[in-house]
Amino acid sequence: MPSVEAANAHTAEALQKGWNRFEWLLIGPDEEEMWVEISLTAFSLDGQAVLHSVVRDITAQRKAREQLRREKEFSESLLNNSVDGVMAFDAQHRITAWNKVMGLNTRKPKAEVLGKDVFDLFPQHRDGPEGEAVCKVLAGHRVTNYNLKLYERAGHFESFFVPLLNDEGAVEGGLVLIRDVTERVRLAEEATQLKLRQQQEVHSAILTTQEEERKRIAEALHNGVGQLLYATKLNLENRAGGNSSRDSALALLEEAIKATRTISFELTPGILQDFGLKSALEELVKRIPHAGLHVHLYMQGDFDGLPQQLEVSVYRIVQELLNNIIKHAKAREAFVHVVQEDGHVIISVEDDGQGFDPAQAKAEYSGIGLTSIRNRVDLLAGTLSIDSRPGRGTIVSIELRIK
Repeated sequence: MPSVEAANAHTAEALQKGWNRFEWLLIGPDEEEMWVEISLTAFSLDGQAVLHSVVRDITAQRKAREQLRREKEFSESLLNNSVDGVMAFDAQHRITAWNKVMGLNTRKPKAEVLGKDVFDLFPQHRDGPEGEAVCKVLAGHRVTNYNLKLYERAGHFESFFVPLLNDEGAVEGGLVLIRDVTERVRLAEEATQLKLRQQQEVHSAILTTQEEERKRIAEALHNGVGQLLYATKLNLENRAGGNSSRDSALALLEEAIKATRTISFELTPGILQDFGLKSALEELVKRIPHAGLHVHLYMQGDFDGLPQQLEVSVYRIVQELLNNIIKHAKAREAFVHVVQEDGHVIISVEDDGQGFDPAQAKAEYSGIGLTSIRNRVDLLAGTLSIDSRPGRGTIVSIELRIK
């Protein structure tokens, strides 16, 4: 409650000036607050100074005024804490709101722009797309523009122009939100570049795998069927041996036929499509001569219904791993585990061969035949790990997700 000193000061001011008006807070018996406006008028009566007072209850007005003050502070807090630039203008293009972000990006403080015509402050925008957007907003249209040069600094910005309506629905101004999307554009560009690089890598991996497969087929034809047919030709050209020469030629032709069938099976194993992955892998292992490498195959889980691409990839990966062991590992025994569980196919191939240094192999995949395997795994977004040491054998583990 105002002090007695304050009341005396108001009275003295009224006597001095002839009048005074001030607001006073009254506290009722029930602690209820009531604000009143007191008007004092001084006049002389029979030579004595007299004060006439009028007391008016202004509690409702005070509450409304306080509510308006809080709402204004809240609005200003929202504006100034927004990460977007925010400005508003009336029908005469005069700026009515201007937050801190606008001030920072235009280098024009709020006090300098409020009440000013936006095109007087930024004349370069009057006849550009920015001026056109302001006119559209005042005509009642929403406008979204990308990369308008409303700021003086470099970057990428999105601008949203929204009409402001009065209680009757008439347009009385516009609101502009300017969002800095420079980082978003940068990330999008990086994502696009990454996607292009990935597509290039995938394309390169496919081409590399195809070329290696062609090279392997060419070598198989040259070193296998070609040599057998050449030996048969020589044998037929020297048929002086009679029946024995004929028998030798037939044996060589039989070997050529077997080699041709083997190559055909390796290219397109019909058993894979007809009987599934389990039967195809069993047949693959069966075709490896035990004298060269003894292979143990263990399969666990349900392999029926696997996607065709995954089924073919699993078969080719196991086939290539076994070829690598035969060509490079100098192993006597190999163990192949293929497991389907929890939506994944897990392949593990272990041999007792001479092993190698994985760090060196990573730099020279083609030298030990791992390129096509890694390419297949990468294309299927799988994982590959190699555990090997010289003289200790090798374990290759691969995990592929069933999509």
